[in-house]
Amino acid sequence: MIKMTSLRTACAGLGLALVAGLAGADVVPFSMSGSYSQGSGMADLPATTIGLGGAGSFTLDPGSSGTYFDFKRPGGGTFSTINTQISGYYFLRSYAAGEVIGTGNFGSQVSPVDDWDTILVSGSTAGVWGSSNSGYLGFETAAGNFGWVEYDFTRSGGVSTIAFLRGAYSDVAGADIVAGGATVPEPMSIGLVGLALMAAGVARRRRA
Repeated sequence: MIKMTSLRTACAGLGLALVAGLAGADVVPFSMSGSYSQGSGMADLPATTIGLGGAGSFTLDPGSSGTYFDFKRPGGGTFSTINTQISGYYFLRSYAAGEVIGTGNFGSQVSPVDDWDTILVSGSTAGVWGSSNSGYLGFETAAGNFGWVEYDFTRSGGVSTIAFLRGAYSDVAGADIVAGGATVPEPMSIGLVGLALMAAGVARRRRA
């Protein structure tokens, strides 16, 4: 009886510990600010480095004229893209709030010249970038950590303007993350929590 009571107590403790761990979500938020424009009649922006908190940074470099708007994650990382390209340059994917960003839905197409992904190529757009919208860019670090950047985008008179608002990344490599929110628990972790909570419930009923 003493052994069974100890086992139930341990299971209950494990359940609480796992729930607490999942509640923490392993998400690291970071602040962002800044608005950038490119398009018809505009001067070319210089290469600009934008921080991603502890997840490093990315480079915004419109290219050789004001009609290009390109993005690059240095150091081996990448942005999520859609399977649409102009001259080999793939367009960034936009995620909606609450959408999962991870291995199951991360566009890994590789653009030329060190993987410069884009929202504007020689004045032409594709995907959501043809009109004003807001959402989240998904990124993956060189170490395999997924993250997101919230943005607000306007397209008016041939000019594309993107403002970066905030971001976050998972501090666990390979863990999916929810756009605008937390990480997604692994199925095994969910199962362990369920078993532990069941054991805790049995222990409470036995004591009653």
